[in-house]
Amino acid sequence: MKYKKTFIFFIFLLVVATGFGGWWYNTQKASNYHVKQSRTATVFIPGLGGNYITSDYMVSSWDDNGAATKALQVYVKDNGKVSTIKQFNKIGKNNPVIQANFQTNNKPGFEATHMPQLLAYLKKNYGIQKVNLIGHSSGGEIIYDYLTKYRKTANQPEVVKFVSMANTYPLKDSNITNLPKNLQILNFCGNVSNTGSDGLIPVRDVVKMKELVRGHVKSYKLYVYNGDPQQAQHSMLHENPEVNKIIGEYMFN
Repeated sequence: MKYKKTFIFFIFLLVVATGFGGWWYNTQKASNYHVKQSRTATVFIPGLGGNYITSDYMVSSWDDNGAATKALQVYVKDNGKVSTIKQFNKIGKNNPVIQANFQTNNKPGFEATHMPQLLAYLKKNYGIQKVNLIGHSSGGEIIYDYLTKYRKTANQPEVVKFVSMANTYPLKDSNITNLPKNLQILNFCGNVSNTGSDGLIPVRDVVKMKELVRGHVKSYKLYVYNGDPQQAQHSMLHENPEVNKIIGEYMFN
């Protein structure tokens, strides 16, 4: 009985060590970035119920690895008023990243109506002329609705890139012609253990975005990330150092 318990304990330690070793290896592999530095800001929009915590691991990992700079956390009230909650670093030629949070954070259609105020605030107060927009889950819907319905060119930064993480879009949209013609899109999704889904969003539904935006943007790229539940699950994508590197190298180059 004593030997059986020792054997079981040994197996347990082996499993833990293997898991830690895999995590450490992936972290080290994903820590060497090859990106350019510029003043183009990246704004992270979280999905349903999301807040600063949603984006913090991804943004902090970019900052720690020198790929980008964690710059601002901004708050958007229901009346459209925008304020800076915290400024971590100056906005400069350092790939500044801005984390956005909405007072009402479970109504994507409503949140999208306040994107013009958010981006105008960044341009007016921080001199930001160009932005990349990244949205996780329904955060992508917020960005898409902004780009097709509410975007204005007079007082808002130019949108260079749009990274959509784990979200779906309509098959047809009469507003699709409003997308910026020079927009570059990365459509990113998870595939848990080759099941065809990230546990919430089927890959087959995500890939349909290509037909929607074809001919309306400068470029479109799909990336399906295959991994175990801790790597590729819907809510774990932005907690994955390898995903952070993939998206970071697309975003900042």
